[in-house]
Amino acid sequence: MDASDGRRRRSERRVPAHRVAVSAETEDARTSGEAVNLSAGGACLALDDGVFGVGDQLILSMQFARPKQRVAATGRVVWTAFDRTPPRCGLEWTHGGPQRGWIGWLTRV
Repeated sequence: MDASDGRRRRSERRVPAHRVAVSAETEDARTSGEAVNLSAGGACLALDDGVFGVGDQLILSMQFARPKQRVAATGRVVWTAFDRTPPRCGLEWTHGGPQRGWIGWLTRV
């Protein structure tokens, strides 16, 4: 959830201590980038291009650098900022999957 829209965050954001590479796709588009921050409620992604819009349902593959671990997740785009370089979007998790178990780990390693 983007704080600039006047709503309060429901979950504390965690900035990864090590790069979290992301591959994101819908039925019609695919791009890659990295997670800027993650929380129990969602993520902010910096993407190679701005191919997704608000409301898009994404399938993600997140590659944690340390330890090498690939984690699958799904999310819905709740905001976009394509005027930034690189373009960014905010996701709200749509499934309580394994990505939530990695959130606390991100700032400890």
